Amino acid sequence: MAQINSLLKQAIRTFTCRKDVFHQNLEILHAVLDKITADDVDLQPQFMKESLWARPNKAPVTYIDIFEDSNVSLGIFILKPGMRLPLHDHPQMYGLIKVIAGTIKISSFSLKIEVQGKQTLPHTTRMESESVIAEKNVDVIVDVNSEPCILDPYKGNLHEIESVNGPAAFLDVLAPPYKIPITGNGPRICTYYKVINEIEPHIFKLEKMEAPSWYWNDTFPYTGPSVIF
Repeated sequence: MAQINSLLKQAIRTFTCRKDVFHQNLEILHAVLDKITADDVDLQPQFMKESLWARPNKAPVTYIDIFEDSNVSLGIFILKPGMRLPLHDHPQMYGLIKVIAGTIKISSFSLKIEVQGKQTLPHTTRMESESVIAEKNVDVIVDVNSEPCILDPYKGNLHEIESVNGPAAFLDVLAPPYKIPITGNGPRICTYYKVINEIEPHIFKLEKMEAPSWYWNDTFPYTGPSVIF
């Protein structure tokens, strides 16, 4: 069985299993993802050439959709040299990232409470306030030799990802996908943020914002092994 199919099967098993075995399955998923390489998904070598990204009108980010259902999505993000995914959230979602080419820097925050209006739990998707309080986590530099990074509905749920010293690509596992609504709480919307100021050591005020005009992506078809579940 192709490694990508082993990953998909374990991802679906993890995010549909009973709660009492969830963390055990998450550890297995982490281990399977750690084995994934660029060859397993047929990452095209031209994406790692800076000449591609210098072409006029080339999007600064390319996304390759591998698989998506109501439980999980698998895809590849490829970033232009020096490009970053803007600071954004993953409401009530788990995410796993495995770098398959190049190097990335991950800067993340863990949501605390709202600055204005009613206090809310970190895993709610709609917030009455336009500002939030979040704790800054330690930045991490990740490459192909690093183990996968995990975010959950609480820790590191707000993050930005930047390519370092050239193009970079990472495999992204999200559960559930953004398109799946939160029961009783409406659409699962991706919200972008900007840092306003540091209130106290490691605690920051963040403000919601529209998606930055400099961030946009194109797509490329998946050419790796057939995904079968």
